[in-house]
Amino acid sequence: MTVRILTIILLVGIDQISKLLISSRLSLGESINLSPFLDFTLLHNTGIAFSFFSSGGDITRWLLVAVVVLVLSYMFLLIFKRNSLHCLEATSLVLIFSGGLGNLIDRVLLGYVVDFIHVYYKAYSFYVFNLADSFITLGIIVYLISFVFFESIKNYENNIS
Repeated sequence: MTVRILTIILLVGIDQISKLLISSRLSLGESINLSPFLDFTLLHNTGIAFSFFSSGGDITRWLLVAVVVLVLSYMFLLIFKRNSLHCLEATSLVLIFSGGLGNLIDRVLLGYVVDFIHVYYKAYSFYVFNLADSFITLGIIVYLISFVFFESIKNYENNIS
């Protein structure tokens, strides 16, 4: 339980520090080239993933905040009230929760989410994102892998029985 709390604090801290450092060194829209496929480009995202709902104003902002608070509350209960979570399942939920909390902090305090990681290859450009988005994505991948892996084991065991 303590490990989960410390991991959440660490991940949210890393996310918030990275956003603060980028915001203090770059102007909005400014980029720093790090490699042939990676830039840091400061953007403010008032929407959700891939800038959906970015033109909704304050009503959309607070609606998104309310929805995220509800989802994070449910996840909090899953993470801290269920002792029967498998290690991979707990890890995935902690990653998703941490990413959601990191972006929620931005949305409440700033009115937008700070995005800055820009991955591209030649003419292909992926969306600009942040570490919190990466935690959410990684958490979903871990959860899907654990679900597929453990479901296949359960199915195999049920077929043998």
